[in-house]
Amino acid sequence: MKVAIILPVSDSMPHLKPMIEALYESTHFPFRLIIIESGSKDGTKQYVDKLFEEKDNVEVYHTAKRGLVKAINYGIKAAGDLDIYLTQDDVIHFKMYGRDWLEDMWKVSQDSKIGVITGLGGFGISGPDFIDGLRWIGTWNAYIPRRIIKKIGLFDEEFGPGDDVDYSYRVLNAGYSLAVVDYWVHHHRLTEHGDSDNSKKITKMGKKFRKKYKLDEYNESSNNQST
Repeated sequence: MKVAIILPVSDSMPHLKPMIEALYESTHFPFRLIIIESGSKDGTKQYVDKLFEEKDNVEVYHTAKRGLVKAINYGIKAAGDLDIYLTQDDVIHFKMYGRDWLEDMWKVSQDSKIGVITGLGGFGISGPDFIDGLRWIGTWNAYIPRRIIKKIGLFDEEFGPGDDVDYSYRVLNAGYSLAVVDYWVHHHRLTEHGDSDNSKKITKMGKKFRKKYKLDEYNESSNNQST
């Protein structure tokens, strides 16, 4: 097995079954599916346990509900030395043009200059809360080679949202590139994950991000030197 697909789930039944079915139909590249289930009360726990019994490439871990980023890091550690692909419970994968998206991402990852890979629609552009115009790759569709994890480390659990912005920035700072395969490989439904307070959270995480990298101090220093 070359890739570990990491899937955090919690009360995910409205989307989980079609998500899993689409995943298995969309790629034939060898993978281990690592599911981190946290505190579900809607039948998700029973569903993933049954999946573990039925499929020989599934691992299931039941953990306390401590947030998405902690679940991602748990999965990365459980994957051992494998490359990882991060996805979420409301993502539908599909095969287009007869191409296998996971195999294509793996091929791109063989370039030692590449840090993280995604498909079209798997990235975002940061606003001024973080770094205006910074391109980042979301954790719903992100292939990360194990060599990058060994170099960069795990995701920063102080962030959420913004953990993927932070990780992308760390990858870029280490001299690696972000890559996008040239076709759509997924659809992120983003339904129940909506949060009316998300803009406040982003502003808060943006302040944390700028403090972490001393970005405001740099700007103040630059402004003082120019006056």
